[in-house]
Amino acid sequence: MANLRNSTGSYGIIAQAFHWLVAALVLAQIGIGVYAANLPVSLARLQWLSRHKSLGLAILTLVLLRLGWRALNPPPELPSSMPRWERCAALATHRLFYLLLILAPLAGWLYASAAGLSVNWFGLFQVPDLVSKNNELAELFKAVHIGLVALLASLVAVHVGAALRHGLILRDGVMHRMLPWMPRRED
Repeated sequence: MANLRNSTGSYGIIAQAFHWLVAALVLAQIGIGVYAANLPVSLARLQWLSRHKSLGLAILTLVLLRLGWRALNPPPELPSSMPRWERCAALATHRLFYLLLILAPLAGWLYASAAGLSVNWFGLFQVPDLVSKNNELAELFKAVHIGLVALLASLVAVHVGAALRHGLILRDGVMHRMLPWMPRRED
């Protein structure tokens, strides 16, 4: 039976669910954002951008919930066999992930607000604007949003590469701690 909470050797099923759900949504979000941005001005573009905004708010909410869960349920320690620089790099990467997963949706929300483009969550309710309509601010927030997403996409590539290195080359169990189908070390 899967542990709900993290153990000293593995992430629990709740942390794993947050990780994989956010990962899937971020990948979908990047694809939707690129696709919608390249569509001509049309109803289809507006519909895809509406989905993009809704998913961005969902990601923001899930990341905040994940941070709350993480505060109550600390992650397992990295193996002492990992060099200190690598443990520091992993910690810095995870902190940067959380920062980007909060700032990128906020920058997108600020862009939509400043551009006068209403944001609603999957058509269920209207989300308040964060700033008044302002074209100069809209361009700034758009650039910030795109830059943050580009940095996030780069970090995803680094993260996947590091996970594959741990799983396929080092075989040190680090990657397996986040895989729900892998057997767990009991503490």
